[in-house]
Amino acid sequence: MLVAALDTATLTLSCALVDVSAGGAADVRCSRTDRQPAKAVEGKVGGHGAALPQALVDLLHAEGLAIPDVEGFAVGLGPGSFTGLRVGLATWKGLAYANRRPIAGASSLAAMALAAAPDAADGALLVPLLDARKGEVYAGFYRVRGGGIVALADEVAVHPAALAERVRAVAGGAGAVAFGEGYEAYAAVLGPAVPRLATEVATPPASALAALVSERLAGASFDAQALFALEPHYVRPSEAEVKFPHGTVPGARGN
Repeated sequence: MLVAALDTATLTLSCALVDVSAGGAADVRCSRTDRQPAKAVEGKVGGHGAALPQALVDLLHAEGLAIPDVEGFAVGLGPGSFTGLRVGLATWKGLAYANRRPIAGASSLAAMALAAAPDAADGALLVPLLDARKGEVYAGFYRVRGGGIVALADEVAVHPAALAERVRAVAGGAGAVAFGEGYEAYAAVLGPAVPRLATEVATPPASALAALVSERLAGASFDAQALFALEPHYVRPSEAEVKFPHGTVPGARGN
């Protein structure tokens, strides 16, 4: 089963073609990683909207394939950039719907943890971090077990200074290591409190997302209800939800 995987939780767009066996094993056929400008530069549109779905088309063309050859879609649900997640999810849902293919989503932080698991000791607590802006990081908590990962706690948006206490509560005495773009953004605060994992994984790789959902996609058929129900996992409310918790702009009039 040929699966197209995508993550747009950060400015780094990750796209991959993965062969998924009937048993759920995932073998990467090819992949690409592109850092997108946050805003328009020299007249070019910024963000992932400018790169999709062309990033997938390019991978398929390199393999002598086209979009109808894709048999399933895997997508990162975040947490991460609200706009990036919406663009990526909308693109993949649109392709899955138009071609009547199954689609499944998974945590972008879990994808980071799975990709970094080979770089950690078995039993270690992995804490993948992404920069959540506004002085916070998105954090996940995953135990390395037999080359895979097990989620130990809900993902959160937390101030870097408070992360060490959260890690201690989850670790249960096991060694914990953190990594990712979020760690690098707040290394001065996190360094003395939470050791850094020596790994090249900094953002969510699409290939790991495919591995996370491979068992769900293997042999699955198109399910419109499941597709429509797939939503980003933002972790924290948007700025609009904070400002207007009741969904109404002060002074606005109904039609």
